[in-house]
Order: sequence, then C-alpha cells, then structure tokens
Amino acid sequence: MLDMTSNKPVILTDLDDTLFQTKRKMQEELHISPKHIAALDRSLTPRSFMSDEQFLFVNWMLQNAEVIPVTARGTQEIKRVKLPFNSWSITTHGAVILDAKGQNDITWQQKILYDIHPFRSQLLSLQHDIEQMMIKQKLNAWVRINYEYDDVPIYFVMKHRDSNRLSELYQFDDELQQKFDTSEFYIHRNNNNIAWIPKPIEKGKAATWLINKLKTERGTFPLLGMGDSLTDFSFMQLCTWFCIPQKSQFSDTIKQTIFGK
Repeated sequence: MLDMTSNKPVILTDLDDTLFQTKRKMQEELHISPKHIAALDRSLTPRSFMSDEQFLFVNWMLQNAEVIPVTARGTQEIKRVKLPFNSWSITTHGAVILDAKGQNDITWQQKILYDIHPFRSQLLSLQHDIEQMMIKQKLNAWVRINYEYDDVPIYFVMKHRDSNRLSELYQFDDELQQKFDTSEFYIHRNNNNIAWIPKPIEKGKAATWLINKLKTERGTFPLLGMGDSLTDFSFMQLCTWFCIPQKSQFSDTIKQTIFGK
C-alpha cells in the first residue's frame, strides 16, 4: 500500500523566471506587480519578487509537495533566496547537490570534481581572452567564472550591463563561437544571460542521480518538472508532468515552432 506521506509528490523546479523574477523584469516586461520578496542581491537588498498569484502558487506547492530547486544559482546565491525550501537542492547548473541541511552530497561532489578537472585551464583561459576582446571592442559587458567546491571553476557566464542592448551581446557570442572550440561545451542563452557550460555539468544529469536515489529510498512518487528555459528540458524530461510559465523562453519556442505564433 502506498504511503501518502513518504510518497507525496516531488516537484523539481527552476527558480529565476519560473517562480519569481527581478523587479525590473516584472514591471517593464511582464507588467505585473512585484508584491512579495523572493531573493536578495549581493548587498542583501531585495532584487527578485513574486506577484500575489506566484506567491499563492509557491505556498500551495510547499504545503502539498516536496519542492526541490534545480537552478543555475550557485551555492552562495541560493542562500539569498527567501523561499522556505526544506529538501534537496540542485545548484550551479547541476554541479552541486545539497541535502536538506545545505551540505554538499559527497558522492556527487567526487564525481563532478573528477569530470570537471580537465576544463580548469580552458575556462580560465577563455575568461581572460573574452575579457580582452570585450575591452578591445568596447563592449559594455562582463564575463565571470562561477566557482564551487572552494576554488573549482565550473562554467562562465556573460551579461550586458544594459539589458536593452542584448543584440550586441548575442552578436559578440556568435563571434566567440566562431573563434573558439565549443565542442565540449553547451551554450545556454536566455535573455541577458549567456553561459558556456562544460558538457559534464547539466541539470538533467544531477536530477537523474537524485531521482534514482529518492526512488531507491521511497519507491513510487508523482514527479513534476517546472522550468522557463530550454535547458530546463534536460531535467523536465525525466518527470511525468511538465509545468512552464506562460511567458518564458520555453513557451515562446513552443508557440513559434509548433503553432507559428
């Protein structure tokens, strides 16, 4: 017989632009009111918010399911999310799996450290070269490596300092892809965010490992995946049900490619 306590639904969900957005995006792009604080910036100032509808939905999920974030946020960034998650978390595009106490899962850590080691010098070199190209071309943007496990480079991300000039950043990234070997990376583009991520690092790979662990411990449970970007498909495809925001890269791609809208 199924135990409704140990077999309650599990929701794997992206965070930014799925459960909440920055205040600027809510007001300027989505035209919805930021009512509830969701996350802080580095200075601990409120940056991301939820609407009333999002707030009610998130609280409904937390009350009725086990909610597991699957996010690009690093281990320091997820600490600034103010939602009361109390289960596992997958962070840094899948490079880190945290338990309910916020501790690294050692088995997954050892696997990632082995897989990512060959990319260390390449990531550092790419960051330096890209910074120099940005300066030379006077591109008002920045590139930053995201580190985990103390000083291990995981992937790098580029952003434009003016989110209204994304075409410049995308054109620059096109140039980079012609100049550098990208065969061992997958490139994530979503709004003012371009990340070059080594192929061993993936939300779907981390989610596969965690789902298998939970199924071994608990048996059957309903599994739902939520995300806004195309890279979220890597873990959403592991779930029995999908949920995507009405206004997102994922929904826009479906409307354009399938329905021609």
